[in-house]
Amino acid sequence: MTLSQQILQYIITGVTIGSVYTLIGLGFNIIYNATEIINFAQGEFVMLGALFTISGVQLLHLPLIAACVLATLAVALVGV
Repeated sequence: MTLSQQILQYIITGVTIGSVYTLIGLGFNIIYNATEIINFAQGEFVMLGALFTISGVQLLHLPLIAACVLATLAVALVGV
């Protein structure tokens, strides 16, 4: 792997991780502004979604999009 390929991969990885952190932060911000209560369980729901997605891809051999949709539904059921 050449240096330019590594730099491009680092940039893409950084933007991806930064986007995920931004979405999590926006979720905290929206919930706090609506209720004025910090919802500490929200981080657990994000972690469960990631766990369900990875489990769907690795154990059930689902495509990533299908695993994300199923993980979203599963976390919604857990949240209710």
